[in-house]
Amino acid sequence: MSGSNAGQLFGRMDRDGNVSIEDGNAEMVTSIDSDICPVGSNRPAREEHPDGITLTRSDAAKLSVVIEGM
Repeated sequence: MSGSNAGQLFGRMDRDGNVSIEDGNAEMVTSIDSDICPVGSNRPAREEHPDGITLTRSDAAKLSVVIEGM
């Protein structure tokens, strides 16, 4: 698990069309330097999310996340 405040973020789309965020080492990202709230959370991504961060496609695009297969 890792936090990310610099560098490229990557994502994998799930069945619901949301994007699970990973770092360049394909490790789950647990915090991002952003006020965007992950799916199902009312806390910003800058706070620790031990189960990882999942964003909507729209929010992932705002952060320039590279989505697998797109």
